[in-house]
Amino acid sequence: MAPAGVRRKVGVVGYGRLGQSLVSRLLAQGSELGLELVFVWNRDPGRMAGSVPPSLQLHSLTALGERHPDLVVEVAHPKIIQESGAHILRHANLLVGSPSALADQTTQQQLLAASHHWGHAMFVARGALWGTEDISRLDAAGGLQSLRVTMATHPDGFRLEGPLATTHSTGPRTVLYEGPVRGLCPFAPRNSNTMAAAALAAPSLGFDNVIGVLVADLSLADMHVVDVELRGPPGPTGRNFAVHTHRENPAEPGAVTGSATVAAFWRSLLAGAEGSMSQAPGARPSPPSVYHERQRLELCAVHALNNVLQQQLFSQEAADEICKRLAPDSRLNPHRSLLGTGNYDVNVIMAALQGLGLAAVWWDRRRPLSQLALPQVLGLILNLPSPVSLGLLSLPLRRRHWVALRQVDGIYYNLDSKLRAPEALGDEDGVRAFVAAALARGLCEVLLVVTKEVEEKGCWLQTD
Repeated sequence: MAPAGVRRKVGVVGYGRLGQSLVSRLLAQGSELGLELVFVWNRDPGRMAGSVPPSLQLHSLTALGERHPDLVVEVAHPKIIQESGAHILRHANLLVGSPSALADQTTQQQLLAASHHWGHAMFVARGALWGTEDISRLDAAGGLQSLRVTMATHPDGFRLEGPLATTHSTGPRTVLYEGPVRGLCPFAPRNSNTMAAAALAAPSLGFDNVIGVLVADLSLADMHVVDVELRGPPGPTGRNFAVHTHRENPAEPGAVTGSATVAAFWRSLLAGAEGSMSQAPGARPSPPSVYHERQRLELCAVHALNNVLQQQLFSQEAADEICKRLAPDSRLNPHRSLLGTGNYDVNVIMAALQGLGLAAVWWDRRRPLSQLALPQVLGLILNLPSPVSLGLLSLPLRRRHWVALRQVDGIYYNLDSKLRAPEALGDEDGVRAFVAAALARGLCEVLLVVTKEVEEKGCWLQTD
């Protein structure tokens, strides 16, 4: 799978049943597959004693960068993704084995931001979810109306928390939970990963609209049963397209992971390692895919945030929530339009970025733009005066408008949501010229989007 003489370095986080199986396979088959195991980490290091060579044992995830991994495979617990996922993405591609962690919106946004900033990919293991690719294709085509995932096993196979931990079976088959997957993940973090994978495979429905059902069945002592039911739009006869898959996954009594899931994780690891391979020498890279949201209502601040981060991380609802946090006691919120159509101010943008572990730094227009250290900057958000129009009629009015500038594959783009498509600005000289022209027209403010580390060190500014 790797070019001759090139080995892809893999680290494994977690040494339970899944981790032990992956480590064993990497040690036995890694060499012939072009893979090299460079570390194994477990919250309880004693569990690795006698089975993992001491040279491969990593005692702190903060030191994983010293092993120079190409891919890190997480098979531990959702808390590890929440605590260390962004740090891992700073150094390597990440295969997430606990996708229930992404039900937490802050965690998901932080990981996506880290992935974009450091240029490392994040993959999600398919685990026990059957038909992931088909679900994704149907969703992308706009043909997915509903998705329901039911997981049933013996009560001993559950590791439940919070209110679900005190729920008891009332008969041979008891429904412990039925509702949005987002509501299940915090209380069944190790038993909801299949449902979380389904929510990620169908972003049009997501964690709030994919339905998860958790069932305790006394007859399933050595098996996990997963049913996936999906419906598409009605056809010419009025009948809906529908698919129902039923998967029976053998499992040891009381085990969280079924035997078929182990094999699925190994295939996900191989796919992730393949994805982390560099472009072959001389090959032409594919054209850059530039994310660009078009203007809707007065949501230019939301569009600018998503465009500068190259991902749909924020919505009008998320921005409204930030407004409420900024002014909880105000009847008329000063940070948005009174009409509820958007028009968010800079405080909303700064708070949104802070929630991702990023910062917005005001650029002093009196400084020469030659002092702007663009390689240290994730992107720029400009606040510009913009004409107001009524249909084809241009009115003699000016409104404030947020515009994102971002580099993608070495080219800077103007991602103004009022443009039909991204406008290429060229290299650093091109983006400096664009910003200089905007500042020269007056009434323009510039925000630099940077990491907290860059903000604290002030290295967004070149002083020599």
